[in-house]
Amino acid sequence: MKQTIKSKEFVVQKERTNFKSLLVKNPNYFGNIPGSKFKPNYKLVSDVTYEQITCVGYNPDTVNMEAVFSVKQSTGYSGNLCTAGSFEHVRFYLDFHDGLGYIDQGSVAMNVHDIPAKNDCNGNSIFPIKYVATLKKVTSKSSKCESPLLPTLRAILSWNSDPPAASPNWKPVWGSVMDCDVQLKPFSKFVFPHDFDLSEYFKVAALQPKLSAKQVADITGLDMVALNPQPLPPKFSEVAKLYEKLKVPASRFAFKTVHNMIKYPSSEITLMNQSILKDLKVNLDSIIDLVTKPLPVDTSKANVDYEELECLGLDYNSESLVATIKIKKNAGYSSDLCGAGSNEYISFWIDWNDECSWQYLNTVTLNAHDITMKGDHLCYSVALPLDATFHRKLCASPNVVRVRSVLSWNVAPSTTDPNKLEFYGNRVDAHVQIKPGIEIITGDVMALYNIIGGIDVDHVDNITGLTKLNSVFAYNALPVSSGAAFGGEIVINGPLFPGFRYRIKVTNLSDSTFYYLTNALATVGWSPVPPVAPWTTQSPDPIDHYYNYLQFYQNTLSVLGRFTPGTNDLLLVELEIEGLAGSFGKVIQMDNVWPVVKLQIDDNGDCTKYSKGETITGKYYVNDLNLRQFEFSSTYGGLTIGNSNTPPLPGTVFSIPTTAASYPCGNFSLHAVDKTIVDSQIEGHHSYDSYNVCLK
Repeated sequence: MKQTIKSKEFVVQKERTNFKSLLVKNPNYFGNIPGSKFKPNYKLVSDVTYEQITCVGYNPDTVNMEAVFSVKQSTGYSGNLCTAGSFEHVRFYLDFHDGLGYIDQGSVAMNVHDIPAKNDCNGNSIFPIKYVATLKKVTSKSSKCESPLLPTLRAILSWNSDPPAASPNWKPVWGSVMDCDVQLKPFSKFVFPHDFDLSEYFKVAALQPKLSAKQVADITGLDMVALNPQPLPPKFSEVAKLYEKLKVPASRFAFKTVHNMIKYPSSEITLMNQSILKDLKVNLDSIIDLVTKPLPVDTSKANVDYEELECLGLDYNSESLVATIKIKKNAGYSSDLCGAGSNEYISFWIDWNDECSWQYLNTVTLNAHDITMKGDHLCYSVALPLDATFHRKLCASPNVVRVRSVLSWNVAPSTTDPNKLEFYGNRVDAHVQIKPGIEIITGDVMALYNIIGGIDVDHVDNITGLTKLNSVFAYNALPVSSGAAFGGEIVINGPLFPGFRYRIKVTNLSDSTFYYLTNALATVGWSPVPPVAPWTTQSPDPIDHYYNYLQFYQNTLSVLGRFTPGTNDLLLVELEIEGLAGSFGKVIQMDNVWPVVKLQIDDNGDCTKYSKGETITGKYYVNDLNLRQFEFSSTYGGLTIGNSNTPPLPGTVFSIPTTAASYPCGNFSLHAVDKTIVDSQIEGHHSYDSYNVCLK
């Protein structure tokens, strides 16, 4: 009998509910691995019933690769918001068309759940719900502005299974694949005076490698802006002559000029531009009639011949609204990459309480240029961090809200009318899901942080200080071992209450000593124009050790503290707010010790002792308090993988036979990794040992 989960909308098939167990039985159960030695039991490849990528984009300023995907159903995601749910994995690739093919950029995951179906205030279904996967480009490439670099971005979406690394042609069982050409930012051209001295800059950068380039420049008094002069906007007369040759219509290249002429009809600039248009035999009246023609009230599109807003969604990890834009023409953006180009303005709106009432959030700009494309479009993305502190609901009450984005070229969109479109652009609406959390009423203040060491506080055991089952990193949802300790830098994130002050107390539970954090705190913010991620640095009060809660635009990741305990003890980390009784605390177990590994070959120090056909003997030793895994291997076989410590020194004895056909020289290696969360962002201290052997 067919196993199903009943839903008001449809039935979830057993292949979905039993997905992981079926893969354990047969890795190629669904036939999505071409050439596999395992025969498929049930052919199912790239099924988009439940989830599907709808857009991909890239932001040249932030180097963020982004994929917007739809969650289409109300069930089929392994549980509601009060459970662990399941994960949508997205792996990104870039092909630079240099013969090397697609280069793996890594993967990121999004936690998804069953969300009950309902209609919004307009009577429309909340599905599909739009999510966004975001990952920074890792391959370091750039170009000169004279020769744009336009790689192809590929995103592979896969439910409950991370796409395998370095496999760009892999097809998911549940999910989809999407490609689009993107544009990398050309490197900056710095102009240094003949007697310019950078020694102090490099000295500070070497001593404090965690500082950003801007922070180092601020400390040393280096004026980065003066050294990197930006191109000025081209003169209208120059643009007009250029586009007359390229046959770009006057309604495009003269749009902003005519817009300003209508706004300031009697200015000297207007009279001068009228003369230029007359010399070009451009009918000014027809352009005015065209750009001032009223648009239908119910339309979501104006002129989208040159650019079009395609998708809108929410990055569930970083809680940023992301919009993707398609650039469609080779010319019509005021200049090439060596010039100032023109601006695409993208405004964001939200209906927090499903009342059919839009609240304006902010407007982001994207610089567009004339670029000769390989295909028929380029895909870009922009993001706006969203402060949801006072809009969270408990997991029992899923919070799906309406969002809107409006695109306008070269003229800023309205900040008061969410329906207004300018002559060029369009708007897109979407439903997004706000991450659940503690409900805080506007105006309330409470001592609270929700992430410590990169892990949600609910997934850290308050007795052992170790991670619980089903733990993931908060900002990329990649899995973390249960029972993991913490090491290196500890980062604390929590809600912001501007106008108040807080301090962080660290108590060593082994000896009851304590201290307050006193180090300078650097936070990354947000700006609607480049640089889009400005830094703010503050130091606590030298007497009481209180930090100021910053405004959200100064601290979009809500970082409240960074410190490096450098201990292996159990710590209690508490947050106190000035003038507020009580505190919020969490216990974490520190582990700053790397696994101990030792590898010994019984050759008395003579790496050529053994002859072909003899058996090589030796010992290996692994020891760590929080060992995740070790691997012993050699060129001659004998692979051993374990997740527990070996016997005490000298360790585990091994013997590996060789033959007359064995390699003349080979290697023995031992690698161990523990379950420590390092610097709040990756898991595992790695230790290695190896030894080379040559056979007579």
